[in-house]
Amino acid sequence: MKKSLFDPSVDSLLTNRLLPDRKEDFLGQPHLMGPGGPLSGFLEAGTLRSMVLYGPPGCGKTSFVRLVRSKLSFHFETVRGAEDGLPDLRKSLEVGKSYREAGQQTVVVIEEIDRFSRSQQDILVPYLERGEVILLGLSFDNPIRALLPTLVSRILLFPFYPLEPPDLARLAERGRMQLEKDRAAPVRIEREGMDLLIRRAGGDGRKLLLALEALVIAHGGKSGTLRIGRDEVERFAGLSGGLMRDGESHYDFISAFIKSVRNHDPDAALHYMARMIETGEDPLYIARRLVILASEDIGLANPGALTLAAACLDAVRSIGLPEARIPLAETTIYLTLSPKSNSAYKAIGKAVKAVRGGFLPPVPEFLKNVHLRSESLWEEDRDTSGYLYPHDQKNGVDRREYVAGNPRFYEPPTSQKGDEEEMVERQKEWERLKEWGNRETWTEHWGGSSRKKKGN
Repeated sequence: MKKSLFDPSVDSLLTNRLLPDRKEDFLGQPHLMGPGGPLSGFLEAGTLRSMVLYGPPGCGKTSFVRLVRSKLSFHFETVRGAEDGLPDLRKSLEVGKSYREAGQQTVVVIEEIDRFSRSQQDILVPYLERGEVILLGLSFDNPIRALLPTLVSRILLFPFYPLEPPDLARLAERGRMQLEKDRAAPVRIEREGMDLLIRRAGGDGRKLLLALEALVIAHGGKSGTLRIGRDEVERFAGLSGGLMRDGESHYDFISAFIKSVRNHDPDAALHYMARMIETGEDPLYIARRLVILASEDIGLANPGALTLAAACLDAVRSIGLPEARIPLAETTIYLTLSPKSNSAYKAIGKAVKAVRGGFLPPVPEFLKNVHLRSESLWEEDRDTSGYLYPHDQKNGVDRREYVAGNPRFYEPPTSQKGDEEEMVERQKEWERLKEWGNRETWTEHWGGSSRKKKGN
């Protein structure tokens, strides 16, 4: 039966009517569906293995399921992670098992598998282990973050990416041709209208087709040529195109934001911050990342940056959006234009790596915890095991090794020193004062050890 353009049923939607039945009609994902691609290979071989496809909406995951259904003679069961519970999943798995026993393989399609509970995931494992069903899971987010390791180890993971402009243009042309057929009158998309439609789609093919369909429906039953230009797209494509939030863009935006601040680019940083705010990102998440950045990337070059970032976090927590965007912007600009140093970040990384690698020298006796000779905490009579109080020493330093071998974890930056430049000069002076040269032997401070420190 011919579908009406004004039929509200799901199977009449343009997005569903344009789902591909042939591999040649599939758009995007060349790394998976192109020559030599794994998913293309499965379809050509007429078989499948348990897998999860993950990526943002409208990038082709449902289209691939449609291809699998049309090309493979398997039985299919569908479970929806957002709607179906444990009994529904168990029923589909048992149905699949019965088909397998009768000689036909079953593919269990699980939409939004990342929303499955631990108990639902646990049930899946033995069915996959015994080969009683094939899992075809769909997820907006990378399932590594949501699925149990025992389940992940039994499936293949394939990332889907937003559609590129050329693929969106081809999809729009297919939609135009179908809509022209529906209304039995010409539909023309002007170049500026097409460009804006593609930009507003933000890599989401479904969003593009919904907007295009809305444009034609809004034209009503009017006859004659329908021309779709920039103004028409502005009215019907909405303002959120390209701003839809998904699991991967969440990480892409914050990554681009941090890297822009690190590279002294306030305009780029503000752009990505605005994108995060407009897609519903938690402002506290942005503020916390600024605190981390102030320590990791600015550090000793401008220690006051951490104070400002911490104050920003408190302000955002207190006032919330929309006003919270102002201290976020202020702090972002300040951190972006601040001198940078990652010396503290690198130093603790080296120290941790050394410890994990087995560098565990004993704590010198003179540095161990103070033991009280008296029960009174107010008395000053303590056994310090040879500890020399730096405040009482000439030049304020104790010249002995505090860690055997004098390891070097902190290395001064070679550029963008800022406030750290003065700190580095002080460090050099203290190191000069600590140098042993041909100094006296300090055996009395090493728990009876008589070995001498190496001199020049």
